[in-house]
Amino acid sequence: MNNHKQRGIVLVVSLLLLLILTLIAITAANQSSLQLRISSNSQEQNAAFQAAESGLIKWTESYFQSTSYSMPSATFAPTMDLTAGPVTAVSNGSPRETFSILAISNPKTCSGQGMRPGSIELYCFEVQSTGQACDNDGNCTATAVHRQGGQRRGATSL
Repeated sequence: MNNHKQRGIVLVVSLLLLLILTLIAITAANQSSLQLRISSNSQEQNAAFQAAESGLIKWTESYFQSTSYSMPSATFAPTMDLTAGPVTAVSNGSPRETFSILAISNPKTCSGQGMRPGSIELYCFEVQSTGQACDNDGNCTATAVHRQGGQRRGATSL
């Protein structure tokens, strides 16, 4: 038998298998870090979306609890805490998800409503809420803008 000729082949085959396994491991590590970045971006965008929705909900709750809507010329800009809840806080206590109300139109009589004395009047409003999700360093990486309009039946003004 020729045992001397086969000794080098085992070493070469072993090194090739080791190289292939190393390449597979590197590829798997790169793919997992890519998936982690994708899921992190999705999570930040979802947090911004929820913060913007919280802004709309808090504003409309304040609006519908108020009685200052009954006059067509009334201006209404409720004061509220501009922090979406529940809040995820970083070590220095600053919120990571925030919202701000950027554009509010004062309630006014909707077109074609309340045209004759004693009729029901509808008051229209429009709200724009911007939610942001920030990382631990304070860099806001995701922003969501939500707009909502609505109407509320009001008292008649004679």
